[in-house]
Parts: sequence; structure tokens; C-alpha cells
Amino acid sequence: MRLLIISLLIALLPTGNHLVAQTVEARAVAASDSLLIGGQLRLQLLLKMPSGFTAEWPAFGDTLNKQVEIVSKTATETLPIDNKQNMLMRQELTITTFDTGIITIPPIDIRFAPPGDSMRFVASTNPLMLRVFLPEVDTSAPIRAIKGIEKQPITLAEVLPWIIALILLALATWLGIRHYLRYKNRPVAIAPIEAPAIPPHKLAIDQLEELRHEKLWQNGRVKEYYIRLSDIVRVYVEAQFPVNAVEMTTQEIMQGLRPLGINEEARQKLQTALELADLVKFAKFQPTAMENDLAINHVVDFVIESYATVAEKDETINKEEVAP
Repeated sequence: MRLLIISLLIALLPTGNHLVAQTVEARAVAASDSLLIGGQLRLQLLLKMPSGFTAEWPAFGDTLNKQVEIVSKTATETLPIDNKQNMLMRQELTITTFDTGIITIPPIDIRFAPPGDSMRFVASTNPLMLRVFLPEVDTSAPIRAIKGIEKQPITLAEVLPWIIALILLALATWLGIRHYLRYKNRPVAIAPIEAPAIPPHKLAIDQLEELRHEKLWQNGRVKEYYIRLSDIVRVYVEAQFPVNAVEMTTQEIMQGLRPLGINEEARQKLQTALELADLVKFAKFQPTAMENDLAINHVVDFVIESYATVAEKDETINKEEVAP
């Protein structure tokens, strides 16, 4: 009886393998849980582990399984994420599918090993369920023939705006000449010297550091944190580039930045942060602490790298103007 009790106690003790696995966390994060057939979806693979551990990242081909295809994938990057000597490995996949219904993305195994250990352990990501749907088509509506072009007579309603515009133009011209004749001999006031404006990239970095120090998400104000984060980077993009980012959706912002010469990695970081902010603001998504911290780091990286692109273009233009 005594030997039986001792054996049971030994069996209940945590093994070394279990303790090692507790320090490593694998996670799969999709930008959405639904997808139009043939559309594209971003899937992030994350692996958190202590510094010094090594990982054998899976080599993906053109598919994840029989139903899910891989359109593109980024290089795997490794980043420090906290002061506990933990690091984060990350890769982003763009996936698509041409099946409808509920599609399952199975767990993805990532092999890793502690420093100096020849044994390999496995961390598996969480499985994901995607709902793939067809576009809505009104099949009950009859098919109609294409009508030819019909010429319509010009009406007063069409001509009247032009008449009003000409009258307003003549009035504006008369007022302009009158104003010029009246004030042309007045002394010109010297405008006061204004302090130089803070460059957009410096203002954005200062605001991001201030947001980091406020510790909003650490105090439960997660939605306010992502609203502030999204507003800061949108104002920066609108001030630094010819993109009306404040009034645009995330997808429109990314399309506007694509032809501006900013490197792909910086744009991917910005898109990841903005898509996560959209999920929090509109879908009540609750990100992890690691995702909260990584989002602001991505935005800081984007500001620094995108401004470097602007500075490099300005330097090239200045050299061309100086050259004989």
C-alpha cells in the first residue's frame, strides 16, 4: 500500500518537459473570422519563448491544408517583448480559400529547444474556424436587355447653374478690382515670425511615447488605448504623405501608401496594428498583453522607417539641384 501511494505521487509531479512547455506559448491570430470566397485574409503565427531558446519554424508551401491556400508570406522576425528576457518570433501569412462553409485551420506545430538541450519540444497554435460565404445574388430578378443611348433635350435646370456661375464670376471680378484699387496704396503689414512647426514624425514619436507612459491598457482602458494609437498614426500619415488617412479605412490607407516607396515590412507592421485596432474598436476583440505592447512598437517602427524614406528622397533631390 505504501509503495502504491509513493508511485501515485511521483506520477502526479510535473515533468521537466511540462515545465519547459509552460514557458513557451504559440498562438495563431486571424484578422477576421469570416471571408468572402476567393478573398484574402491575414493570419499571424506568434511564438513567445525565453531568450536563448531556439525554434525550428515550419517551412510552408503553397497550402496549409486541402482547403486553405497560401498567397504570400513574410520572413520570420524575432523581437524582444519584455524585461523578463522573453522574445517573440512572428510570421504573417496571407491565405485564401475557394470552398464555402466552415473551414478549419488546424493547430500548427513549432519545434523548439532550451539552450544546451538536444531534446526537441513542440508548441502548437490554437485551431481557428473560418466562415466562408458566397456573394449575395438576386436570382429572382428578371434578365433585362441593354438599352441604347437616348438623347435628352437640354432643360433650364441644366443651364441655370452655368448662368448663375457666370453672374457670380462677374461679381467676384468686380469686387476684386474694387478691393485692389482701394487698398493698393496701403502700407504692407509685416507678418510676425512664427516658431517653426514640429515635424510630423517627431510629433508622432513624442505622442506615442506619451501614450506608452499613460499605461491605458494596463489599467483596463484597452479601447481608448487603440483609439489613441490609431488617431496618432493616421494624423502622422496625413501630415507626412499625400494620403487623407484621417477619413480613410485601413484598407484605403494601405492602398494610398503602396506607391510611395515605403518598404514592405514597415507597411505590414502598420497594417497589423491598424487591423488589430479595428477589431478592438468595432468587434470588441480582447487582445493579449503581448499584442497590446507589440502594436505600439509596430507603429513606432513604421514612423521611423517611413520618415527615413522621405528624408532619403529629399537628400536625392537636393543633390540633383546642386549638381551642375
